[in-house]
Amino acid sequence: MFKFAKRSHFPLDHYCSIFFYMKHIDQKLEIAYPCVWLYKIIGTEKDALISAVKEIFADSEHTLTFSKSSGKGKYISFNLEVTVHSEEARNFFFTVLRQHSSIKMVL
Repeated sequence: MFKFAKRSHFPLDHYCSIFFYMKHIDQKLEIAYPCVWLYKIIGTEKDALISAVKEIFADSEHTLTFSKSSGKGKYISFNLEVTVHSEEARNFFFTVLRQHSSIKMVL
């Protein structure tokens, strides 16, 4: 059973959309390729994240924009937009980003 935290700041209608999503999660998302895909990358050093993206996407057109930093400044995130031409390419980019030592998390 799914439980909510007692001190939540989300309105009730937000939970309804979560349940709707959870109910329909078994359906495969249909994506028309090529398309622009957004990855959110999270790390601890701004310059290291920028270098990692340049290294991985040196031959691919991409856009990297600052997203936000954590309250205490330990983590920083960027939005990375890149054109992917297939599901295999999209998953490959995700895996390569996840495996880079400067990137702590990819969403």
